[in-house]
Amino acid sequence: MHVACPICNGRHEQVHFGVRDGYDYYACSSCESLYINPDVLARIDEGHTTREYDADYWNSELQSARERSQAEGLICAGEAIIYARRPVRRFLDVGAGPGYLLDELAAKYPAHPDTFHAVELFPPDERSTHPNYIVGDVGSLAGKFDAGVCIEVVEHLTPGMLGGLAAGLAKVSNVNAAWLFNTGMPSYVRHQDPGYLDPKHRGHIVSYGIKALRRIFEPHGFRVLDLPGKSFAFLVEYRPDFSPIPFEQRFYHALPENQQLLKECPLLYVAAFESARSYFFQDESTRRAQWALGLQAQVDQLSMVR
Repeated sequence: MHVACPICNGRHEQVHFGVRDGYDYYACSSCESLYINPDVLARIDEGHTTREYDADYWNSELQSARERSQAEGLICAGEAIIYARRPVRRFLDVGAGPGYLLDELAAKYPAHPDTFHAVELFPPDERSTHPNYIVGDVGSLAGKFDAGVCIEVVEHLTPGMLGGLAAGLAKVSNVNAAWLFNTGMPSYVRHQDPGYLDPKHRGHIVSYGIKALRRIFEPHGFRVLDLPGKSFAFLVEYRPDFSPIPFEQRFYHALPENQQLLKECPLLYVAAFESARSYFFQDESTRRAQWALGLQAQVDQLSMVR
């Protein structure tokens, strides 16, 4: 049936996607987002959550948060710095949870005590004691930032909440600031992790499609970009003053200042560079294989006609 999508606001076909923990999820045929029952989204905006972010939640999350901060989180941070088209002098982890990623970055770059920061609105009792760890809303932070990450946050947010996050980021972003978001997008949920939508345990209520993300972020001055080969991440840039450039140019020709910063921890620089490069070329290889298979199918069809 055609109903108003709670994310892109257009009247499009709404397909029942499945039931998770007793909650219905739907898919929009236009923006491709997957979302919990719109009535539930409205109740969440009113303060009635499917999952309280309390001590029990953080007790289950702290170990995985620490593991991410020592591996995937660090690589995400490194990639954000590589992709950025302005020198990164202030970097922010948005929705930082306990702040473990801030601690890891500060330890790996001791010569830059004022570079790395973190903000968390609902912090756990156990959290970073770093002076750059701030409890509060991103839009209330002092100063501007050049780049940052937002890891495993977006899937917890209603469209209204995500719009508020975009507005807050706009307030603290320098021109060309680059923000790397890590979140399971619809193709990831459909093909790699069907259990990702998890309203009661982890609180995952939405998987946003790239069209929906553009509708939410662009009014606040951001350009939204797919990350080649990654169905679990996207990049936004604030008021970019340059035309989009090929992603291979971003990692092969990162700004010298950003290369110099990352190379102070050579292992992290190599890991971030190779992650960006491997996903890019994996995506390119997949696209070429699909093109070749499509061409072969056309040749076979023509042969049958003859």
